[in-house]
Amino acid sequence: MKSIIKLLIISLLFSGCSKEEFLNEKPKDSLIIPTTLVHFQALLDRDAYLNGTNGQGVTPQLGESGADNFYLLDADFNANLRPQMQNYYTWDAQPYTGVEVLDWLYPYRAILATNTVLNHLDKIAASQADLNYLKAQALFHRAHLFYQLAQVFAPPYRKGTANDEKSIPLRMTDDINEDLVKSTVSETYSRIVGDLKESVQYLKENNDFPTRPSKQAGYALLSRVYLTMQDYMEAEKYADSCLAITDFLLDYNLINMALTEPLTGNNQSGIIKPEVIYWTGMLADPYQYYPTTFLSALIPDQLYNSYADSDLRKKLFFEKRPNGYRFRGTYNYFSTRSNYFSGLAVDEIYLNRAECRVRNGKVSTGLDDLNHLLERRWEKGKYVPVENLSQAEALKAILEERRKELIFRGVRWSDLRRLNIEGGDITLERTVNGNKYVLPPNDPRWTWPFPLEVTAK
Repeated sequence: MKSIIKLLIISLLFSGCSKEEFLNEKPKDSLIIPTTLVHFQALLDRDAYLNGTNGQGVTPQLGESGADNFYLLDADFNANLRPQMQNYYTWDAQPYTGVEVLDWLYPYRAILATNTVLNHLDKIAASQADLNYLKAQALFHRAHLFYQLAQVFAPPYRKGTANDEKSIPLRMTDDINEDLVKSTVSETYSRIVGDLKESVQYLKENNDFPTRPSKQAGYALLSRVYLTMQDYMEAEKYADSCLAITDFLLDYNLINMALTEPLTGNNQSGIIKPEVIYWTGMLADPYQYYPTTFLSALIPDQLYNSYADSDLRKKLFFEKRPNGYRFRGTYNYFSTRSNYFSGLAVDEIYLNRAECRVRNGKVSTGLDDLNHLLERRWEKGKYVPVENLSQAEALKAILEERRKELIFRGVRWSDLRRLNIEGGDITLERTVNGNKYVLPPNDPRWTWPFPLEVTAK
């Protein structure tokens, strides 16, 4: 448990301290604080830490490990997974066995960097516009990481209740000695929304760097957050704002299906780039060997067979293996499948708006959004638009397509928690070595415990 976290700010590495020191104890070395506008921007552009472009990722994978997008063969479960990773797969109430919980460590490491910017902007000479832009980027990154942490380590948001259940610590300083104090669920989401609303005032509408926040990314994340909060009016409003900036959807008919990695472009310079609003990667540290790794994770037959033969996603997203199909359709940053895309893209926002429109009584326009997306996912001339459905039928159709379009995006766990709060009554089941494991709706295990070494009041 003594791995080294490198957090040197001015040179964009990090000064050494152990994981325990970072979370709870006094560090051996103080952080070196940036002193110029260039230093601050360079820190926020350290996309290996803030976006996970180094192949190791940054957003938690615990939710995806617990979700129903994949299964493992007993042979892979037994031979490839350490006990802690096996516990992730079987929803053990106390899963940790001493392996680093990077799902906690990496996001909070990145939050420390954002707080360094936010807490020291007043010490540099720059125009107010430049300071506002830096602050907006830092606020977005921090809000995004708080949101990601809350999806696995905090109870789900319950609309209309006090939401006073204990949630994640909202670290607001760059002091690694800061005492960790649990917020409430309500406080967590208030902070996330507040940071995002402030950030979109000063972010640029869009930019050429998918790892750098934009106004469109802020609107997209607000739509996702409000959807998670079951506030469908606000989620629709921010989806509108996002798509008003850019609503590009790639026509999958234009993709070369013969490529091994058809949706991957070096630094997102490939064909998928215009659809990506903001790029982050899900955790995929090769030394951890998570249950979600593409080397072992297979697609359930029921999910694979839910794609029609004329649906290009069936060919694009999956490849045949000796024992089933595995996923290959991630919007990746580099030519590798080592970590899945967990950022924001236009297709998700269309699905957000489609669902919200239907829930808000606008069934026809909701189906228009769904049809607009699917026409670009099916073989040309084969798609038959979905029309004349009841509100319940339309919602069912949109949720089914959300599952299929956003597979391995890191949103399924949040969706399942939200839908069960809405009365979805979704139970997950797995069988391993002849033993059946069950995760009922709204079970406490839908919230992962804090790592063993974390002390929070």
